[in-house]
Amino acid sequence: MGAKERYDAANTKQFKMKLNVKTDADILAWLEKQESKQGAIKDLIRKELAKTK
Repeated sequence: MGAKERYDAANTKQFKMKLNVKTDADILAWLEKQESKQGAIKDLIRKELAKTK
């Protein structure tokens, strides 16, 4: 195991989403427009978290 793999194992988590091209078309279209999908999703989550404080 290389250094990157050791770092990732100790410091990161991954989540996978499965989206339906028919029922989630609006979400997929929005995601396709984002420069950074990860950044856009993280921004939305943080905005939601800020509402609950």
